[in-house]
Amino acid sequence: MSELGNLSQCMVDSDAASKIRAKRLRRKALALSILVEAIAIGGLVIWPLLTVAVLPSQAVITPVPLYHGDTGQVVQPHPAHNRSGLYRTDVFLQPRSIPPRIDTSPGAEPPSIDPTTPIGPGIPGGLGDGPPIEVARPPQAPPPTRTVVRPAQVMEAMLVRRVQPDYPWLAKQLRRSGTVILRATIGTDGQIRNLEVLSGDALLAQAAKEAVLQWRYRPTTLNGQPVEVETQVTVNFILN
Repeated sequence: MSELGNLSQCMVDSDAASKIRAKRLRRKALALSILVEAIAIGGLVIWPLLTVAVLPSQAVITPVPLYHGDTGQVVQPHPAHNRSGLYRTDVFLQPRSIPPRIDTSPGAEPPSIDPTTPIGPGIPGGLGDGPPIEVARPPQAPPPTRTVVRPAQVMEAMLVRRVQPDYPWLAKQLRRSGTVILRATIGTDGQIRNLEVLSGDALLAQAAKEAVLQWRYRPTTLNGQPVEVETQVTVNFILN
């Protein structure tokens, strides 16, 4: 019988009428929650419009006590001062003390100037005008040396000393001959400053360099100024 009672209760709770009541209850709860949220949001929006905001003061100025002479006494600000520490222009105040008499004594005499004393730059009590001071100009740096390019035929005519290279012994044994081309930089004094091998047999190149380094040229000038010259030098090695 107890099992049948529980079964009857479950059937009663799940009938159509109970479902309708539960649905109505949920609708009422939803409507109540929406109403409460709307009242809260409306209060947050309307409250700032009903209250008057108070702006903070931009600056707070504290008046400094007035300094009165060098007696060490500090005079308190007068009531005529406003709260910002500035004087009011529409209030006339009586001075605190009136001097018994007006000082009319003359001041200090100006220093006397002897008209015979020359006026000008110098040191008082010195030795007078001395010789003018000459400021030496700093030595000028020599102008940068220019390098010009000249063909080998032109520099051949400028050659004043030629040294023939020694034929390398190993090259003779191997019957090696040929031409060595070098790129030379001739200084303003006519001496070889830099020498570089461009082409030629490696067995003959070193002998060619040793000989060309002893060559001398006449200095080359451009607009009256000596200049460095870059040119090519050709050394021929021929077997007898």
